[in-house]
Amino acid sequence: MNNKLKIYSGLLALTLIGCATKSDIIIEDFESGTYNKWTVEGDAFGATPATGSYAGQQNVEGFEGKHLANSFSGGDDSRGTLISQEFTIERDYINFLLGGGMNQDTYIELVINNKSIHRSRSVVETETLQWMTWDVKEYTGQKAVIRIVDNQRGGWGHILVDQIEQSNTEKSVFMVDYELTFDADKKYILVPIDDDSPESVITLVVDGARIGVPMYIRVAQTEKIDYWVPIDIDKYKGKKVTLTFAHAKKTDKHLNDIKQSDSFNFNYDETYRPSYHHTPLYGWMNDPNGMVYFDGEYHLFFQYNPYGSKWANMHWGHSVSKDLKKWEYLPVALAPDSLGSIFSGSAVIDKNNTAGFGKDAMVAIYTSAGKTQTQSIAYSTDKGRTFTKYDHNPVLADPDIADFRDPKVFWHDASGQWVMSLATSQTITFYGSKNLKEWNKLSEFGEGIGSHAGVWECPDLLPLTYDGQTKWVLFVSINPGGPNGGSATQYFIGSFDGKTFRADDLSYPLWLDYGRDNYAGVTWNNVPAKDGRHLFMGWMNNWDYANSVPSLNFSSANTLVRELKLVHNGEHLVVANPPIAEMAALRRNGEKIGNKQVNKTYTLEKLLKDNQGAYEVEFSVKPRGVNSFEFKLVNIKGENIRFIFDLKKNTLSVGRAKSGLIDFSNNFATALINAPLVAKDSYKIRLFVDKASTELFVNDGELVQTNLVFPTEPYNSLVFATDGGAFEVEDINIYNLK
Repeated sequence: MNNKLKIYSGLLALTLIGCATKSDIIIEDFESGTYNKWTVEGDAFGATPATGSYAGQQNVEGFEGKHLANSFSGGDDSRGTLISQEFTIERDYINFLLGGGMNQDTYIELVINNKSIHRSRSVVETETLQWMTWDVKEYTGQKAVIRIVDNQRGGWGHILVDQIEQSNTEKSVFMVDYELTFDADKKYILVPIDDDSPESVITLVVDGARIGVPMYIRVAQTEKIDYWVPIDIDKYKGKKVTLTFAHAKKTDKHLNDIKQSDSFNFNYDETYRPSYHHTPLYGWMNDPNGMVYFDGEYHLFFQYNPYGSKWANMHWGHSVSKDLKKWEYLPVALAPDSLGSIFSGSAVIDKNNTAGFGKDAMVAIYTSAGKTQTQSIAYSTDKGRTFTKYDHNPVLADPDIADFRDPKVFWHDASGQWVMSLATSQTITFYGSKNLKEWNKLSEFGEGIGSHAGVWECPDLLPLTYDGQTKWVLFVSINPGGPNGGSATQYFIGSFDGKTFRADDLSYPLWLDYGRDNYAGVTWNNVPAKDGRHLFMGWMNNWDYANSVPSLNFSSANTLVRELKLVHNGEHLVVANPPIAEMAALRRNGEKIGNKQVNKTYTLEKLLKDNQGAYEVEFSVKPRGVNSFEFKLVNIKGENIRFIFDLKKNTLSVGRAKSGLIDFSNNFATALINAPLVAKDSYKIRLFVDKASTELFVNDGELVQTNLVFPTEPYNSLVFATDGGAFEVEDINIYNLK
């Protein structure tokens, strides 16, 4: 080879190496401390780049150098846009650091010829920035600008951006719009779940057409798989079914384990699955919804996530019962749509066809939770098996109220109209309608009365009778702000004339249940007049720790069905809520102990021969002048739950500090759970235990405490104690419940 050829070959090699290792081009790193290269609109990003977090913001991490773009200036409600100077695309990729909220109105985008080419949002709600990458090979040589947009108000309504650069190397492990495609020939696609993974945003696409709205699923990303969930594709057999991930990571361990199957199997009888309480078949459950009786069936709809055991993807799940004891699972009744997730609401039987959907149509009235919360309706003419959403939803909106939800509707004979109770931030607003489609504001209640320590939710207005007089009771759930922290339900007693509710002069707040775990309860509509009862059920959990409880394939149970009654507790009217009489039919293999006198302490060992943790204990206590007494349930490991009657302080307290598993939440068992106790000569006790719950009813439900527990073995001893003197325990009975 001659020298000229050698020199040429060497230069060519250097040129190729130089092309392959072209240095990165910084588009913006904000280290100038100014926005001199940007057009600034609005006030979200401040006058200059941030040096970290703003006041009221969690610690911002993961940015490079000293500065970044942070739209939290002025808080989450501030809005604005940064628009870069025009630049030429000279590398294969654009990398940038991104954090903040996942809202569709907080994003960074690449714009070429006034067209949005790439748009990215944070993959999780986080104040830690992560590398993201756009592939821009096909746009080499073209002019572009970058827009950083915050047009979102409310929680996580901000975006964090830093270190925008052109490069021939991808820095992100995220794959945008990643697709898994199947030739559908089975009933389900099964997805592995790790509850500690962030949510993946997944869209179902069938033969190129998007089905429904995106699903938020915690797809397992590490070695750990907690359980599996199904996506039903039975009706798409023979078609191309694609799961499109808004973002997936190249390091995710189980993407390729997502598979088709004709069966979905899981451990239904897991450790903390109740025996005689209603639970979802699998997945997350919260508020009971749409409770209505029709043609021999009690319908129970409920807030439901079919894609995991944490809150997300709000649907209406559906179960029915003929006796309020045993429940049959039915398919999902209502799924999210373009108006938003399906939040709480109610259902009525339109006996006179006021809405025009047909005589005796079952009409669901629910909150559509999208950009704003609005009220929508759907109807069923096949006993609630299928629902059709009304074409002109929503039927009620008020964009000025952020918390505008949970419609509870009933027919008010005296005024000849449907009446809706609606939670409106810190009040309840009443609306009237002749046809369930057009609603007029009647009045508003709540200012300056009751507890306002949290948002008002899930109202219910109903008449109850005491001593021949009809009183109206308004239930309002509140979170946080319960008497023992977190979630609880308060109520007001008064009058209603078809337009205005007026509360009697009582010492509010009054609480339906002083335990930590009865929330968002409402009553059944259309219960037969000959029955004459008002039947109530709540969600047996607390938002303080609901997403952390140690169940697996399912999350949450409902309380026992209870009958609401107005009674006088010796001081004033209260709403008693004892369990319905039908519960007695569940009793099996009872143990009758009789009467005992307790001096200091008395223990009943081995309450039941075959104790599976599902039973009822009943007895009466006559204090006989003692200052306090208690009883507790204990297992062979010493785990226990205590019920303490302090007759000097007039307090009933429940202690679960040693009840079993408690370390899943810092505020599950830190303090006694207290309730006011009226002095009486005797206290009739009914205590229902069901694997992971205790429901204590004192004097036929005048005072109630509902509390979750997670013992590692069933409680099988009952210990009575007092710090001095003696007291009588009479008519002790223990029943297995099945």
